[in-house]
Amino acid sequence: MNLGPRFNRFAKAAFFATVLTVSHVICQGSASAGGVVIQTPVGLQGTDKFRIIFVTPGTIQATSSDIKTYNDFVNSQAAGATYEGATIHWSAIVSTDTVNARDNIGLTNSGVYMADGTKVATAANTVPGGLWWGDPLLADPVKDLNGNTYSGSVWTGTCGIGTEYVTMALPDGSNTKILASWGAGNSTNFTSGGISYANQVEVGNIGGGGYSWVSTGFVTLNTSALHVYAISDVLTVVPEPSTFMISGLGIFMVGFAQKLRKRNGNASLDS
Repeated sequence: MNLGPRFNRFAKAAFFATVLTVSHVICQGSASAGGVVIQTPVGLQGTDKFRIIFVTPGTIQATSSDIKTYNDFVNSQAAGATYEGATIHWSAIVSTDTVNARDNIGLTNSGVYMADGTKVATAANTVPGGLWWGDPLLADPVKDLNGNTYSGSVWTGTCGIGTEYVTMALPDGSNTKILASWGAGNSTNFTSGGISYANQVEVGNIGGGGYSWVSTGFVTLNTSALHVYAISDVLTVVPEPSTFMISGLGIFMVGFAQKLRKRNGNASLDS
């Protein structure tokens, strides 16, 4: 049986398959129908894990006490951003009366990066350099997924350790319990120093260092429209096959097919 023609067809099919695979590997991450394509931060490899943080380009009021309101908002602001072809899920870095920010996003040990690859924290945790340690690496303002920067206040409803405020420091160093919360959706009033505060929510400063990125120590009327921080679920680096290995296999298959065709041709002449 002469397997030459059949093998030639197989080799050609294998070659075109490898070309398509290489094209997919090269083009993956450069385009997406859903939105921004997140690239693996430089230095990560194998099955390293990481998270992406961004600030929403749009604004929202903090009148809702339902954390789902803010989670839905940040996911809509992400506009279908993907990593390795999968749509990313995001959580708002926001505290309400019933849900603390660090519980909403989950405490994890993976590094936190902006979409441009800038590392902003060693982890979304209470470890040194972590988001809730008090001095994360937020030297630059957190950007949106397209690399745009913003300034001013951002809704957080939380203190520097990722929870809603429950006490307030007094000048003598002691703490007093806050009778009204400063979480998102706050609709209560309290008086401090003769000043009455109504419907106030804690805010952070975009790009602020230390605790101030989430907690400036000031509260803002919850009907104001401000940005919100968002953080992705934990993402895992997906090792990619070597494009050189794949293309090399394709070249080998074509070369082998050519040799087989020549041998079959010589055999036909001898017969």
